[in-house]
Amino acid sequence: MTSADDAAVLALNAASEGWVEPLGPNRLDWLRLIAAHAAVVEVDDEVAAFVLTFAPGCAHDGLEFQWFTETYADRFLHLDRIVVAEQHRRQGIATAVYRAVERSAKPFDRLVCGIKSDPPDIAGLAFHAGRDFVEVGKLGRPDGTTTALCAKELATD
Repeated sequence: MTSADDAAVLALNAASEGWVEPLGPNRLDWLRLIAAHAAVVEVDDEVAAFVLTFAPGCAHDGLEFQWFTETYADRFLHLDRIVVAEQHRRQGIATAVYRAVERSAKPFDRLVCGIKSDPPDIAGLAFHAGRDFVEVGKLGRPDGTTTALCAKELATD
């Protein structure tokens, strides 16, 4: 992900607000700077998806990241957000991204993420359950929603 992708990434994020945290240009610049992974997936020269992950010890100030730090110290990789454009969903993009991120997370023992649970992101909860994520906690958000905090334990080879 480079600054050339900003407009597309911000548009994808805005289309998914309510399921992911809002994102403006300044915050995107900062998150890209501190991210373990800040990547886009292109289909036919168009940004079809993006992903942001964060490793322990980075300067991330999100509530989920703080909860995972308090719970797992330095033994997690946080998948902060993945957004796939609606017209590119159900084509295997998210699965491919998760496979790559899970490989990167193995040295940390687990991949963690938050999924809206009240109101429920039914598709997101089902997708993560199908990838062997389990709920390890709940986080009440300032906007009155609740997030299921989920982890996937990764066996090391």
